[in-house]
Amino acid sequence: MWSIPAVLLLLALHFWRRACGRRLAGQRGERLVGRALAGLCPAVLHDLILPLGKGWTQIDHVALTAKGLLVVETKHYRGLILGRADDPHWCQRQGRRRRLFQNPLRQNALHIQAVADLGLGVPVLGLVVFTDAAVFPHGRPAGVSALASLKEDLASWLYDRPSPRLRCAFQRLVQAEERGRVMRRAFRRQQWVQRRWDNDLVAAWTCLIAASLVALGCGLVEVTAAYPTWPLGLFGRWRG
Repeated sequence: MWSIPAVLLLLALHFWRRACGRRLAGQRGERLVGRALAGLCPAVLHDLILPLGKGWTQIDHVALTAKGLLVVETKHYRGLILGRADDPHWCQRQGRRRRLFQNPLRQNALHIQAVADLGLGVPVLGLVVFTDAAVFPHGRPAGVSALASLKEDLASWLYDRPSPRLRCAFQRLVQAEERGRVMRRAFRRQQWVQRRWDNDLVAAWTCLIAASLVALGCGLVEVTAAYPTWPLGLFGRWRG
């Protein structure tokens, strides 16, 4: 009888680890790409929160290059990645498991728009960088790079020093990012609320609550079996 809550607890732990694992993997990917960009580009900003429409958007990296400001979206995925530039969603395949995720090129287009809306007066470009063991069996779409080939892919961007105009625009971006500290805190709170409804976290909490209720039921059954009159005794004391 006690095996049921034990199984539910194991399921809760499984879903919890999977949800936390995705978050930690994403943070690790951003650190890897951030270090690579810092070694290649004259200046890099990380984890920016900028206004977009009526809300905000989070940008992994913005790097200063000779061609313009490079907005970088990081994806820390492994397995086969299937998708074209104009597809709304791409597919990640690991063995028999399949997972759809938003087209990162479209996602990064919004980030590019957020930087362009600041009116810096310089080209704003975009790149999606996949880390880990992601494989594109049909070739990487334009605008997608891999961490292992990032230096080669950015060679034409780094052939010269950025112009004073580009450096001035980057400094204005730094100032805009510094002014947005209050906005960043609000955005972080919004992200925290959204993560609470992550499918795996919901499944983990559901299993945990179910395990608690089943364990309580098992305990009541055992106590009742050992002391058949205990509920009546409690009721009598309450009346007295």
